[in-house]
Amino acid sequence: MPAAVAARNILASVGLGGANLSNDVVTIQSMLNSVPSGSGGPMPLLDTDGKCGPMTIGGIRKFQFAQFNSADGRVDVGQRTIERLQGFDQGPGAGRAPLPGAVAPPQIVTPPGFLPPKSEQPPSPSFSMPTGLSPLRRKILEIGMGEALPESAVSDLKTIRDGNETVRAGWKRLKQYFDEGVEGWSEQKWKDKATYDGVRIPGRRVPQPGTQGVSWCGIFATWVARTAGAKTQWRNGVGPTGLKLNFSRNCRPGDIAVMAKNVHHFIVASALADEIITINGNSDNQCILVKPRPLSSVVYFYSVED
Repeated sequence: MPAAVAARNILASVGLGGANLSNDVVTIQSMLNSVPSGSGGPMPLLDTDGKCGPMTIGGIRKFQFAQFNSADGRVDVGQRTIERLQGFDQGPGAGRAPLPGAVAPPQIVTPPGFLPPKSEQPPSPSFSMPTGLSPLRRKILEIGMGEALPESAVSDLKTIRDGNETVRAGWKRLKQYFDEGVEGWSEQKWKDKATYDGVRIPGRRVPQPGTQGVSWCGIFATWVARTAGAKTQWRNGVGPTGLKLNFSRNCRPGDIAVMAKNVHHFIVASALADEIITINGNSDNQCILVKPRPLSSVVYFYSVED
C-alpha cells in the first residue's frame, strides 16, 4: 500500500485581513479549484496567480458558507476552513482521503452561491450570467456578486467583538471600499474617530455635512468597477469619474445606474427587461444585496465602456 501523502498547508492566513503570502494564496486558490461547485467551489475557477483579490476572497466565502453556513472570508492556519479544504484537495502533495466530517452537502439547485431566504435578508432573485459580455463587464458582475453572495460582505446584522466594542464583522471590507474607491482618500481620514467609527460600528456611517452620513452605494459600485479594471474612482459631489454619463435607460450589464429615490446607485446585472436584476451596496441594514428593480426606476447611468 502506498504511503500516505501529507496534505498541503499554508504558513499564514489567506483572505480578508490575512497575511496573504503569495505561495499561500496560490495554494488556497488551487485547493478551492479542487472543490466541486455544488460543495462551494468557485465558478468560474480562480486564477492561481498568488494575488488575493475580490475573486479569491469571494471564493473563500462561498466555500465557507456552503460548508459551515457562515463565512468570514479568511483561511487561518490549523482552523476548520483549511482542514475542510484539505478533504477536497486534489493538487500535488494532497492527501486523497477526505478528512472526517468533510462530507459534501447535497447539490445546490439554485444558482451557485445564492443564499437561501432568511428572515433578516430577502431572498435573492434568480440570476444567470448574461451571455456575450465583454471581459470587463463579466468581471464587474463576478466581483459584485462575490461581495453580495452567498452572504453580504458588509452588514449591520453581522457583528464581532473587538476588545470592549461590538463592531461590524465586515468593517475592514467597508473601509477598503473607501480607501480604494474614493478619490483622494487616505489613512489620515481614519484618524478622526467619528469617521473610523462610521465603518466599524453597526448602524453608524462616515460623517457627511448636511446628511445623516455617507450613503456608500455609489462608492461600492465604483469600487467594483475599478477593481474589475475600469478607469474610474468616486469623486465626492460628482460621482464615478472617467465614465460616460447617459441620460437614458439603455444601460447594459456592468453599468452603474442611478434611481431618483435617494439618488441610489447600483450595478445592472441582467439584460434589459421591464424588471432588471441589480447589485446594491448600502442596501437594507447597510448590506450588499441582489435585488430586482423596474427598469423605469433608472433615471441615468454611467457606462463602464463604449
